[in-house]
Amino acid sequence: MTKHDEQRESSLVEQHAMDRLHKVEKEKRRVYVKKSHPLRFRQILMVIILLIVLATMMISIL
Repeated sequence: MTKHDEQRESSLVEQHAMDRLHKVEKEKRRVYVKKSHPLRFRQILMVIILLIVLATMMISIL
C-alpha cells in the first residue's frame, strides 16, 4: 500500500465513524425534543368521567 492509499483508507474509516457519531447524537437529541400532543379522545373521556363522578358526589352531599 502506498501512502496515498493509507490516507484514503483512514479517511473512509474516519468518515464512517463521524457518520455513526452523528446518528448516535441525533438519537440522543430526539429524547429531549418536546412533542406536542393534541387532546386525545381518551383524555377527553377521562375528564368527562371525572366530572360526572364529582357531580354525583356533590349531589349526594346536598
